[in-house]
Amino acid sequence: MTRISTLSAQQAVVSQMLRAQAQLADDQRQVATGYKSDTFKGIARDASALISAQAIDSRTTQFIELGQQVGAVVSIQDTALSGIYDAAKGLRDSILGSLANNSGRTVSVDLDSAFVSGKAMLNTRYAGKFLFAGARSDVQPFNPADISTLATVATPIADFFQNSQQKAQVRIEQNVIVQHGVLASDMGLDMMASIKRMAEYDAATPFSEALTPADRAILQAEVANLDNVLSGIIKLQANNGFVANRIESVVIRQEALENVNKQLIADLSEVDMAEAITRFNRDQLAIEASYSLIRQLSQISLLNFL
Repeated sequence: MTRISTLSAQQAVVSQMLRAQAQLADDQRQVATGYKSDTFKGIARDASALISAQAIDSRTTQFIELGQQVGAVVSIQDTALSGIYDAAKGLRDSILGSLANNSGRTVSVDLDSAFVSGKAMLNTRYAGKFLFAGARSDVQPFNPADISTLATVATPIADFFQNSQQKAQVRIEQNVIVQHGVLASDMGLDMMASIKRMAEYDAATPFSEALTPADRAILQAEVANLDNVLSGIIKLQANNGFVANRIESVVIRQEALENVNKQLIADLSEVDMAEAITRFNRDQLAIEASYSLIRQLSQISLLNFL
């Protein structure tokens, strides 16, 4: 004879209801947070891939931020290089004008102007540090107080440059290290040497209102030297531009990688919101149905059939 048990039927329905409640609670959490689970245990199959993707994402973000910071530094270096180029070219053009007019009246003023402009570029600061000082970023790389100090015959031009010889470099990608620093001595030593020679001459034998043969000889020699100075600065600008382009290309590549990686992280950890809401509504209906069934079972008794 088949036995009928009201209690066992109710227990089975209650057990099913409890499972439905747990599922509904999980559905509600997913809809509220947008994530499949708040622990790695909840996505056990994908946990390893997710951890790896998050590590890559963190490293990629650091490379992007570092690349952008270095890119800003390189941009400021380009501005300073352009400034010192303009100072050297302005001095060269002024000397050519003096030679053409056979007048040394403005030479002293032109030398001082080029010195002041050049010194400002060589001692450029960024984030509180001297940009062209190499590893000695807390020390002013070019230190004569004025052009008369520079004109001291007993002091070699190199003694006025205090930058180290170690150029700044940075790892902007896992296997890419870029040397991006420019040294004050590289960009300004030859220009300041030219200014020093003319300033020394002017201190000993001031340039005449009408240029003497000796005046013309030194000015013509320094025009040739300044031509070489300009060529050297152009090379530094070209190299700086190459570094800027390389950094930009790396940042673009890292940003593309970041986008792909973030999509992977989203696929592994985030829920499809439309699907989650649909599942939530479905499970809510299921649990409401189980409540109704339990209510009906509670009203059924074998006594009704006796």
